[in-house]
Amino acid sequence: MKSLYLEKYDASIRYYDILGEGETIVFLPGLSVASIANFLSVTTNPKLHLHRSIMVDYIGSGVRDHSEIFSYDMENHAETVASILDHENIKSAIVVGHSMGGTVAIMLAISRPDLVSKLIVGEGNLVPGGGSGTSKITSYPKDEFIEKIYPQWCEERLESAKKGERMATITSGMWKTANAEGLYENSRSLVELDLGVKEKYFNLKIPKLFVYGEHSIPKNSRDAKPDTPDPSELKENGITIDTVANAGHFLMFDNLDGFLEVITNFINNDG
Repeated sequence: MKSLYLEKYDASIRYYDILGEGETIVFLPGLSVASIANFLSVTTNPKLHLHRSIMVDYIGSGVRDHSEIFSYDMENHAETVASILDHENIKSAIVVGHSMGGTVAIMLAISRPDLVSKLIVGEGNLVPGGGSGTSKITSYPKDEFIEKIYPQWCEERLESAKKGERMATITSGMWKTANAEGLYENSRSLVELDLGVKEKYFNLKIPKLFVYGEHSIPKNSRDAKPDTPDPSELKENGITIDTVANAGHFLMFDNLDGFLEVITNFINNDG
């Protein structure tokens, strides 16, 4: 693991750098999740072994620092990711983001288009309102969530994991290591996302792929949510869409092979 101190925020951002000779792929994880939990099985798969892979732990997430002066807005997360790429002298990279990471990836491409050659978003938020998780988190006052609700949720997930419930087993460890304040503030930032993000995403002049899980793709515009937009709207705006079979929101956990097939097909496509 590498660490980069950011004087502006008096905090370090940490990241894993898996060396390879091919074009760099940057992996941005979901809400307050350690990147190694989200993407280790992806980056170490033989299908991607020729690429250099960088997995980022945001400030306040994963193996992280907490900063009293970091706002946790998606734009600021994107800025810290750009700092890593500049520090590593990476001029351009394929960027893959899941959930919140998809929104951070979009903000990176908007603010630093020079750094992003292809953009892959897995059910990232395009409009304000948040997903079911973030909207529930922010329905509580911040202090109550940090001091009472979050520890209670962690305990409940651990008990469910002990009973063998699959998603609880996957997420209980992630949540136990997350920073509660960072989790709340990241959720707030997604719920309050700027209304102009979607249009800016549509206008990006790079190849773009939006990935849905088969079980979460909306049937029509009425079923669309902030992180699962209407597929027809994306197509109309020149965005390639694909679906991971037998998967919900947790794409790489539900169907690793399917997720790898979808992203490698797009990465290897010269179009």
